[in-house]
Amino acid sequence: MLTAVFIAFPLVMNAQTENPRGIYKMITLTGKMGEIKAPYEQYKICTDSVTLMVTEQGSHFTIINNDHQVFNYTGEQPKSEDDKSILVYDSDEKQFKEKWWSTYEHHIHFPHNDWCIEKYESGHYTELSKYFFDAITGKSEVDNHNPLTGTWRIIGMMDELRNVKKELRNLFEQYPTSKYVDCFIVYAPKYSTMIAANKGLVDKIEFNGKKSYKVGNKTHLVKWLSKDVVAIEEKMDYRTDWLIIERVTDGTIPLAKIAGKLLLK
Repeated sequence: MLTAVFIAFPLVMNAQTENPRGIYKMITLTGKMGEIKAPYEQYKICTDSVTLMVTEQGSHFTIINNDHQVFNYTGEQPKSEDDKSILVYDSDEKQFKEKWWSTYEHHIHFPHNDWCIEKYESGHYTELSKYFFDAITGKSEVDNHNPLTGTWRIIGMMDELRNVKKELRNLFEQYPTSKYVDCFIVYAPKYSTMIAANKGLVDKIEFNGKKSYKVGNKTHLVKWLSKDVVAIEEKMDYRTDWLIIERVTDGTIPLAKIAGKLLLK
């Protein structure tokens, strides 16, 4: 099952000849201008089932199935002169190199019809990416003094909370086919992370007790509909809607659900 893949990354024994498994950050890029420091924030999540690429731009993160293969050790040399498949080498739980054939004609970094090499290392994060990866892998810090902290599944939106029981029933019935499938919010003491099917957003938050929290200059009221279902006030122009979220209690981590969906792409 995918869930087990992401709960723990196995350690390997033989340095630099093993399959990379874990979360790695690109450190250097060797291409048109030789070896340079990575020109952008890019990560690879390597598992037994899928290799996912994560890009970071400001507080926005994007997760895609860019490589369409599991990264297993291949060695540095292609099988033949015509073999242009991705190569993975110098690999273990701490690092790996990805060598791929570039056909870009006018890219600032990538050569045309030549190999490009990306070096990745584990244990490297920006401040925001650490919160993001902790959130999607279920490692976020928990504050027992605030019941909102933890992982929540987004169920849908309500215009008002007058007939909550009836509307909740409708939302839960529609949820399996709604646009909120595989959307999560992870609340931690200092940051919240919203994760959709292939993207995410990290914001600094300030809890104001049980009934509200603040993101930047915007305060969101919290209405507790039950122990594990709450409504979050969302003000849009002159309208007020309510975002309905349900606490995830089955042990599912966001990455397992998202990876399962991206495997099909």
